[in-house]
Amino acid sequence: MTDRRTLIKAAGTAFVASVLDTPAVRAEADDPLCYASVDELIAMFRARKASPVELLKAQIKRIESFNAKVNCITYDHFDQALTEARQSEERYRRGDARPLEGITVAIKDEFSRPGWRTTQGSLVFKESPPATENAAIIDALEAAGAVMPFQTTVPEFYLFLGASTRAWGTTRNPWNLEYSPGGSSAGSGAALAAGFTTLATGSDMGGSIRIPASQNGLYGFRPPFGRVASGEIPFSTSGPLARRFDDLVHLQNAIVGPSDKVMAAIRPRLDYPSRYPDLAGWRVAVDWGAAVAAVVPSVKELMLKGLEALRAAGCVVDEVDCGFSKDQKFVFMRGLMASAIGTLIETSNAHRDLLSPYMAEVLDLVGPVGPRQAEEAEDLLERLHRQVQQRVFAKGYRVLLMPTMATPLVRADMFKSKADNVDVWTGTGFGHALTWPWNLLNRYPVVDVPLGLAEAGMPSGLQVIGQTFADLDTFQFASNWSRLRPALFAEGRFPAFA
Repeated sequence: MTDRRTLIKAAGTAFVASVLDTPAVRAEADDPLCYASVDELIAMFRARKASPVELLKAQIKRIESFNAKVNCITYDHFDQALTEARQSEERYRRGDARPLEGITVAIKDEFSRPGWRTTQGSLVFKESPPATENAAIIDALEAAGAVMPFQTTVPEFYLFLGASTRAWGTTRNPWNLEYSPGGSSAGSGAALAAGFTTLATGSDMGGSIRIPASQNGLYGFRPPFGRVASGEIPFSTSGPLARRFDDLVHLQNAIVGPSDKVMAAIRPRLDYPSRYPDLAGWRVAVDWGAAVAAVVPSVKELMLKGLEALRAAGCVVDEVDCGFSKDQKFVFMRGLMASAIGTLIETSNAHRDLLSPYMAEVLDLVGPVGPRQAEEAEDLLERLHRQVQQRVFAKGYRVLLMPTMATPLVRADMFKSKADNVDVWTGTGFGHALTWPWNLLNRYPVVDVPLGLAEAGMPSGLQVIGQTFADLDTFQFASNWSRLRPALFAEGRFPAFA
């Protein structure tokens, strides 16, 4: 855990000197509970050096100080959370604490809980009736003892790379308020970076976990379809977001496994270890995704430094081309809309007067969809799957690496796209994302790991893709990465809310 003396000792670098006295670093030093890890918190709770109520109150205080700048929360449930935190305190006293007992988890505005309202980031659903039962992931979090203090912002209908909506306004990135926290798990990513919560849930049908992970300097996991009880549409799955790899493991272990509410959930559950062997002798493939989007020099430089560290750790690193191209994005999106997600087109057309301005624009670009578009997506899936197998895993590579975003500099306020005459794909960030192939190829596990700070104080991330259902290969890589590369949220590297 970083303290004031550690920060001062590290102040020899220009970066630390420039941020040492920012509000973010002062708050972290004054109340380190807000950025503490799961293991640190549980140890303190067990030793009675801190309590779940103290953690929650510290994070509520931080929300009151900074959320006016970030705007990442839809509804707070602080009274309910305080009750949960007190119950967790009692469990620690009795000695029967559960795996996430008293740990705060922010909940994406997608997962239902009785009395909570799910708005999908849209005025169309802002007054929708409160839920009457838990989503499967909420069942799992309750069973693990998690405290759930608030719901987080999303783009309208979960379709964009930020959260800038008529329903909730614009969510901004704590690292640089001009830029997007990514999406669609926008508020979850921003809340973690801001120190408002210890863990957060996300979901991913085009990059919605990995992009916020990249934009906020986090770890994020897009499990293979069925690993987490999420739903029946293969393009989408739920997963964890965290500031540290070890925290990611804790949350994934809490939510993984079958549920009687979701038929597609895989049995038996997979257990994710907290410790892994090194990577010596691994063969690692790298696809820069050049035909999808051109990676900016600052992101490429960070990736190259990471690849050097892998080679120094005993890995063989080679470049490959899996055959992805930006034109395939429309085939993927039309295939997505040919599933049950396509009801959003009907809803949007029926309520155009309530939509955010870019919403109708993007859906019009997708165009009409039906069985033919679903078939085209299936054909593309089969072709790309064969190419990935032939060019990567059949050649003995353990994982494939790809950039997450070609640039982190996607502006937060998407309401400006037409006024600025910016192409809608660029204005909403779609044109910069290299994530969507792995929603089409949805049986491949993908961990997003932080690369560091790229430019304008903004983080960037790296996708780590494993063989189908080989989750533990991606976790072994991420575990080693967390030790090989300098960590964010440490040594003065905190968001400055500037």
